[in-house]
Amino acid sequence: MAYSLNVTKGSGNLIGIGLVVIATVVMIVQHSMVKHLAAELSVLEIVFFRTVTALLFFLPWMLRSGLSIFRTEQLGLHLLRSFFQSFSAFGFFLGLAIVPLATVTALHFTTPIFAALIGIFVLGERVNVRRWCAIIAGFFGTLLILRPDTSMGYGELMVLGSAVAWAAAIIVIKVLGRTDSSITITAYMYLLMTPITFIAATFDWTWPTPVQYAWLIGIGLTGALGHVLTAEALKQAATHVVTPFDFFRLIWATLIGIWLFGEVVDAFVWAGGVIVIASVSYIVWREHRLAVERRKS
Repeated sequence: MAYSLNVTKGSGNLIGIGLVVIATVVMIVQHSMVKHLAAELSVLEIVFFRTVTALLFFLPWMLRSGLSIFRTEQLGLHLLRSFFQSFSAFGFFLGLAIVPLATVTALHFTTPIFAALIGIFVLGERVNVRRWCAIIAGFFGTLLILRPDTSMGYGELMVLGSAVAWAAAIIVIKVLGRTDSSITITAYMYLLMTPITFIAATFDWTWPTPVQYAWLIGIGLTGALGHVLTAEALKQAATHVVTPFDFFRLIWATLIGIWLFGEVVDAFVWAGGVIVIASVSYIVWREHRLAVERRKS
C-alpha cells in the first residue's frame, strides 16, 4: 500500500506499536457495532455489507494499481482463500452476536496457533520442542477461556471454527505470496468475497433501514481502517515486536463489554487470554529468529 511513513529504524518500532494499539481500538469498535446490529439484522447480511464497504474503500487504490494486479496463475487458491475467509467472518460475527465480547476476542487469539499447526501438516514446516510446547500451552489457555467446569456452547464453537478458517486462509496466503504480490492477494480477496458473501446473505435477507445502513457503513469502514493500520504497523516494525500489543484488544473488549452490554468476564477468560497471547508471541518471535538464521546461512 502507499501509506508508508518515512521514519528511522529506531522510531519505526514505536510507531508500529502505536499503530497496532490504535488498530486494536478500531477493531473492537467494529466488533461492538456488529454485536449491536446483530440483534436486528442477519449476521450473513452484515458480513456482506462489510465486505462491499471495504471493497469500495480500497477500490480507488486498486484502480490506481492498474489491471496488472489481477495477473495470477493461482486463481483457484485465491478462491479457496476467499471461502476460508468468508466462513471465518461468518463464524466470528455469529460468535459476537451470542458470546461475550471479551471471550470472542480471547478465543480468536488462537488463530496463529492453529496456523502453526496447519503449517506443520500442510507445508511440512519443521517444529522443535519449544514451539510444540508453545502450541500446547496455547491450547491449554483456550481450555481455560472455555471454562473447565462448563460445556462449550454453539457460539464458542463458531468462534473457534472462525479461528481455524482464518488460520487456513493464512496458510493459503503464504503459498500465494510465493508468486503473487500483496496487492494482487488483497484485490482478489475483496472481489471474490463479495459474491460469496452476497449469495450467503440472500438466504436470510432483510432490507436495512437508513439507520442500519449507517451502522453497516461504519462496520465496513472500521474494518478497512483496522486493516490499513495493521498493515502499516507491520511495515514500521517487525511482527514479533507488535504482536504482544495485540493483547490490548482483550482490555478494550472487556471494558466495552461491561460498559455497553453488561457482560461479566471471569478470571478464566483473562488467564486463558494471557497464556494464549504469550504462546502466540513466542511462536511469532521464534519464526522471526529462524528467518534471521536462514538469511545468515
